Amino acid sequence: MSATAKDAKAKRPQTKAQLRAQLKKGHNKHKSGHFIKLIFFSTLLVYAASVIINTQAEIAEQKATIEKLEAEIVEAQQENDEYTRLLSDDDEYEYMLSAAIERGYAYPRETRYYAKSVE
Repeated sequence: MSATAKDAKAKRPQTKAQLRAQLKKGHNKHKSGHFIKLIFFSTLLVYAASVIINTQAEIAEQKATIEKLEAEIVEAQQENDEYTRLLSDDDEYEYMLSAAIERGYAYPRETRYYAKSVE
């Protein structure tokens, strides 16, 4: 028999108790490695979940902002259409005159009289 074969035979457990002890010893080494892997993957899972939740919240916020801006765009377009309609009419002069009077403008040397109710 060679020296390596003798060493291998000598390292083998001789009794069941020695075999159990040797298996338990090797099993404990693997337990710590599995525990570290479990902690790592658990941390990774929690991080990924938090990133997904945060991203979904940002998406919902951006969608709400888009809807608000679209409503403002529609309102501005309606206002512009109304102004375009008023200015394209044949009585543009009359419209501009009434708009100026509403804002308090008058012709030079013009005196405006307004009726006041007496109580």
